[in-house]
Amino acid sequence: MSRVDYVARNAKFAAISQIALVLANFVVRKVFVVTLGENYLGLSGLFTDILSMLSLAELGFGTSVVYSLYKPLAEGDTEKIKSLMRVFRLAYRCVGIFVLVAGTALTPFLEIFVSEMPAEIPLTEIRWIYVLNVVNSGASYFFIYRASLLFADQKKYVETIITTVAKLAAAALQIGILLLTKNYFLYLGIMIVATFGQNFMVSLQTDRMYPFLKDKTVKKLDSEDKHVLKRNVGANVFHKIGYVAVFSTDSILMAKFVSVAIVGVYSNYMLVRKALQNVIELFFVSISASMGNVNACETQEKKYEAYSHIYFFAAWLFGFVCICLMILYNPFIELWLGKDYLLSDVTVFVIVLNFYMYCMRIPVNNTKEAMGLFWNDRYKPIAEVLINLGASILLGRTMGILGVLLGTLISTATVPFWVEPYVLYRHGLKKKVRQYYLYYFGYLAVTVLAGGVTGLLCSLAPAGIGGFILKMIFCAVVPNAVYVLVYFRTGEFAYFCGIALRMLRKIVKRGESV
Repeated sequence: MSRVDYVARNAKFAAISQIALVLANFVVRKVFVVTLGENYLGLSGLFTDILSMLSLAELGFGTSVVYSLYKPLAEGDTEKIKSLMRVFRLAYRCVGIFVLVAGTALTPFLEIFVSEMPAEIPLTEIRWIYVLNVVNSGASYFFIYRASLLFADQKKYVETIITTVAKLAAAALQIGILLLTKNYFLYLGIMIVATFGQNFMVSLQTDRMYPFLKDKTVKKLDSEDKHVLKRNVGANVFHKIGYVAVFSTDSILMAKFVSVAIVGVYSNYMLVRKALQNVIELFFVSISASMGNVNACETQEKKYEAYSHIYFFAAWLFGFVCICLMILYNPFIELWLGKDYLLSDVTVFVIVLNFYMYCMRIPVNNTKEAMGLFWNDRYKPIAEVLINLGASILLGRTMGILGVLLGTLISTATVPFWVEPYVLYRHGLKKKVRQYYLYYFGYLAVTVLAGGVTGLLCSLAPAGIGGFILKMIFCAVVPNAVYVLVYFRTGEFAYFCGIALRMLRKIVKRGESV
C-alpha cells in the first residue's frame, strides 16, 4: 500500500473507534455522575493527573525508539528492529515497576494535593481508590511497548481495533456495575483488567505479524545506534518534563486552590476535549509514521511539500473543531449533565483557545519528531514549565480555575509558539520561519471569520434540544463553506480533492466488483 493508503486506513479505524468510544464514555460518565456524584468524579480526575506526573519515568524513550525504527523498517533490517525492541522492552518494564512503587509510596501524602478532602468519602477509601489507579497506570507499561512497532510501520489500526473492543466491553460492564451496586472499587477493577487485557492482546498480535520478534538471538545495538538513541532520549527527557508539567498539572492546581468538586466539573469538559484530541492525535499519528518514511526516503523539497499539505489540513480541521466547541460546549454539557455542571463562557473560551494552540503545535511537533529534531530545542520545555507553573499558581490563587487555565495559555504563547517552528524550519525544512507565521495568522484570520459568521447564525437558534440540533447543523455547514470559498484555488485544496477523488473511485470499483 502507498503512504496515503496507510494514512487513510489508520484514519478510518481511528474515526470509527473514537466515535464508538466517545459515545460509550459519555454514557459511562452520565451514569457515574448520577450514581457516585461530583466528588468521586473530581478524585478520578485528580488521580489521573497525579499519575501522569509519574509518567516522567518514561523519559521520552518511546518517541526516541519510534524514530529509530523508521529507517530499519523502510530497509527491512529485522536484526536492528529486534535490537531496538529488546531495549524498548527493558526500558518500559523498568518504567512500569517505577510507577507502581513510586505511585504507591505517595499514598500517605495525598492530602498535600487537595485544599480539603471530601467529607463524605472516608480517607481510607480515598487512598485505596488511588492505589487502584496506580495499579492501572503501572500495568499499562508491561506490554504496550510492542505497539510502537505497529505505529512506526504505519499499522496503528491493528492496535486501534483491539483497544476499541476491550474498552467497549469494559464500558458496558462498568455501566452495569454502577447501576447495580454503585461500587467504585468494582468499577476500577474492571478498568484494570481491561488495561492489562488490551495491552496483552496487542503484544500477541504484534508477535504474529512480526514473528522474528520471538527470536532469542538478538544482537546488541552498535555504538553509533546507541549514541543516537542516548542523544535523542537525553533531549526527550526535557520534552517529556515539559509536556507532563504543562498538561497534567491543571487538575492538581484546581484541587489545591479551588476544590475537588470543581475538578469534577472541569473533567467533563476535558472528557469532550480529550475525545476530540484522541481522534486528532490518532489521525496525526498515522501521518507522522508516513512523514517518518518520507524523511527516510525523499528529497528536501518532498519533505516540505508533505509538511505543507499536513499543515493546511490541520489548520482547516482544528479551526472547524474549535468553532464547534466554542458554540456547542456549554449547550451540550447542559443537555448531558445539567446546569449545575456548567463553567462560565469566559472559562470555556480559554479552554477552547488552549486547545486550538495545542492542536496547531501537532503538525509542527510530529514533523520534528519524524525528522529526529529532539536535541535542538531540548531546553525549551524547562522555560515553558517555569512560566506555566509560575503563572498558574499566581493567577490560580486570585482567579481560581480561570487563572490556572490562563497560566497554560501564557506559557504556550511565550515559549513553544516561537521556538518549535523555528527549530523545524531552520534545522528540518531548511526554510525561513516567517513563512510559518504568515500561514499561521492567515489560517487564524479565516477561522475567526468563519467562527464569527457561524456564531451570528447560531445566536438566532432557540433554546432546548431543537435549538442545539440547529446549531450543530450551522456548525457543520457554515465554517466548511467559508473555508471552501477562501481556499478552493490553492494547491493544497487541489491536492486533497485529488486524494478524495481517488478514494471515491476505489470505493466505486469495489462496489462494482461486488
